[in-house]
Amino acid sequence: MLTFVFVCLSISVTGLNAAFTVTVGSPSVKVKENEGVDLKCSYTADFGPKPRIEWKFTNLKGYKFYVYFAGRTTAEYEGRITVSHGGMRFNKVTRADSGDYDCEVSGLGGYGEETIKLTVLVPSSKPISRIPTSVTTGSNVRLTCFDEDGSPPSTYRWFKDNTPLPEDPSKFPSFKNLTYKINPLDGNLEFPSVSKLDSGSYFCEASNGEGTPQSGDAVHMEVDDEDTSQASTMRSSSSMETLNVPSKISMNHMLEKQYGVYMLQEVKLKLEIQKLELEITKLKLELQKLRQEP
Repeated sequence: MLTFVFVCLSISVTGLNAAFTVTVGSPSVKVKENEGVDLKCSYTADFGPKPRIEWKFTNLKGYKFYVYFAGRTTAEYEGRITVSHGGMRFNKVTRADSGDYDCEVSGLGGYGEETIKLTVLVPSSKPISRIPTSVTTGSNVRLTCFDEDGSPPSTYRWFKDNTPLPEDPSKFPSFKNLTYKINPLDGNLEFPSVSKLDSGSYFCEASNGEGTPQSGDAVHMEVDDEDTSQASTMRSSSSMETLNVPSKISMNHMLEKQYGVYMLQEVKLKLEIQKLELEITKLKLELQKLRQEP
């Protein structure tokens, strides 16, 4: 009798757990861009003959959208998907379709939900890197590298003078004197205190397992003790001032000579005027004498 009761309870519990169950074919699906893909989602008969089925999408930035709602495909997915009792099919996927798809089923008071993560595979593209051409010793310097197309997201390697830089330089004798830090996930190469040993030609490489790794442009980074360009400008300015000194002296000397000539000419003119005034005075006196004679 006890055995019979136990068996009945076991069957009841098993049936309860199986009720209103939603099942996906695979929680993670990968497909190449521009190919078709099936997101399989099935459910038990407990939901009834006509359950309510909805598909929701959450993209990689966290924004949510309806794909299939109230028995209809939303406008954004019209002509791109087909929904059936077995799931949803994409005719052709793009990189923007990467994200999480929620398959939600409800009916007869029951509800079930499962999520499928879709990754649209896109090879890495040529990364965009930012590498300074001139830096000062002791300063904090960061080189950046980013591939905006790779899916899944790319990881990164850095090269100096065509030699790959290890993530931990302290473990390699050839790099033990270098103090850089590499983050392979975000593509940053950072020098907390850059030294002359860090001068060289740098480029980064992006890869995500799809296609071949892609390399950015190489840029030579020079580490100097000072800002040579500014110092050169200052020296050039100083040199110009030095070159201008003789010309300024010559100009002043010439002006002084011309001023002296003008002064002499003015004195001569004054003397000539005085002579003329004396001559005029003499003439006036002679005229007076002539008038006084009988």
